[in-house]
Amino acid sequence: MAQSLLIYAQTTTYQQAQGQIAIGSGGLFGQGFNVSNLLIPVRESDMIFTVIAEDFGFIGSVLVITLYLLLIYRMLKITLKSNNQFYTYISTGFIMMLLFHIFENIGAVTGLLPLTGIPLPFISQGGSAIISNLIGVGLLLSMSYQTHLAEEKSGKTRFKRKKVVLKKVK
Repeated sequence: MAQSLLIYAQTTTYQQAQGQIAIGSGGLFGQGFNVSNLLIPVRESDMIFTVIAEDFGFIGSVLVITLYLLLIYRMLKITLKSNNQFYTYISTGFIMMLLFHIFENIGAVTGLLPLTGIPLPFISQGGSAIISNLIGVGLLLSMSYQTHLAEEKSGKTRFKRKKVVLKKVK
């Protein structure tokens, strides 16, 4: 009996089942920051959404998803405003990658999809994933800046930045 439990505890089914129990135990408002009663293996990377749901409950989970939707909305706004086709392709690819990672991670944690090891963007522990996400956000910020400069040059928008003139002090 004990050996079969040990074998079961080392499978992904155990991790997913414990994750679902943790999400359910969070309730509406959660158990509180860093209060954890369940053993979920690798919770800092793949299963970080279970920690959010357990600590901050349904309200915290909805807040995280709302922040992701706000981020995606702002990225789409930058993409639609851009007048460069290459920039549009880059930003569309990054937005789709981000959406896929969010959907896949939350879907895997809730049991809708199988666990694959895809991290939750900007929250999960993972060196290369956070670097690639930050590069993508940097590219989108650069796109927004370049679009803004092109609009200022063409006269579509008012000049919003202050000109600074440096004078020599005698």
